[in-house]
Amino acid sequence: MAEAAQRQGNAAVFIDLENLFGGYSKDVGSVPLAPIATQLQGLLRNGSRARATAIRAYANWAQPAMHSYQDDLLAHGIEAVQVFSFTRNVKNAADIQMCVDVLAEAQDRPWTDTFVIVSGDGGFVPLVRRLRQLNKRVIVASTNHAAAGTVNHLLASAADEYHVLEVAPPDPAPAKPAAAPGRTTGPTLKEYRAEILAAIERNPGMRVKGRVDGSPLGQHLRRKWPSVTFKDFGSPALGAFVEKHCGLAVHRPAAPEAPAAPPEPQRRVRPPAQAGTPPSSAEPFDNENRTAYLRAVRALFLSGPLGAVVDAKKRLPAAEAGLLVRRHVAGTDFSDVGYSKFAGMLQDALVATPFALDRDERHGYVVHRRSASAAG
Repeated sequence: MAEAAQRQGNAAVFIDLENLFGGYSKDVGSVPLAPIATQLQGLLRNGSRARATAIRAYANWAQPAMHSYQDDLLAHGIEAVQVFSFTRNVKNAADIQMCVDVLAEAQDRPWTDTFVIVSGDGGFVPLVRRLRQLNKRVIVASTNHAAAGTVNHLLASAADEYHVLEVAPPDPAPAKPAAAPGRTTGPTLKEYRAEILAAIERNPGMRVKGRVDGSPLGQHLRRKWPSVTFKDFGSPALGAFVEKHCGLAVHRPAAPEAPAAPPEPQRRVRPPAQAGTPPSSAEPFDNENRTAYLRAVRALFLSGPLGAVVDAKKRLPAAEAGLLVRRHVAGTDFSDVGYSKFAGMLQDALVATPFALDRDERHGYVVHRRSASAAG
């Protein structure tokens, strides 16, 4: 009885293993998974008095080098979650799958009151904030392993607790030269530009048909300077910075073709809004990127992962859909193409698709698949 009274609850642990070993171009088998699991269990037991009911590690386990983790997985009861990219253009597939699983855990198992995110990726900041809104305790942890890189300071500050797991002896820090007067700790525009040019020169994979591929370049820059982006130098997108300051052409992949849909008339008249359906929030915006952005979002539902999530969950909250859209359509937000509200953009993107946006008393706006009679 006394032991049951002391235990405060249950915890679920989600390990972004790809982040810990720094990408598949690095030594993927170098992460000491067993000490990480041991320290996490001790941290939960001694600090929160919670027990870990699930520990999941996300990576592409089909990689031959990943077989070295088999003993650690079995010894510590870690579930290996296989992650594949849906297409070559989908970034951070493990991060997206983790977000979906974390939100499903929070919804399907309300007795899980502590969530542990093992990663240094700043992309998880919206997820951490959402969990805290759901009255969940969030612990973020990373390691002092050399390949783990720098932890995003916003991610560390957004959590209830942040811990560094000591799994390797720290490397002696080299002496830093004194900063010049008036100089900030981040790179100057000249240094940022020089790093881009050097990275493209070193990595032929950052070019597609002679043009710069912004996806791997952006990942490289975020790893090197997590707290600095192209926006700090006045550019709305990484491609715009490369074209303006580096004088290089940027590869912009065409939006994925959606499955055959009913032909649209040349002039489409929006039907009157039904009860519970938000009016469009589009503002006058003269930008050809809006059409491409709506096509990309629509394709995520018709032929991409969001359609599968809707089918699995039946009703996908718009807040969760927004998180996934931002992860898939990197570098552009709905506000960049003239929308003041995400729901209004989603309403336009789902026109002439089997999906609809309606109000739900529990979640607000939700996406669901239309019934056969409604779709017809």
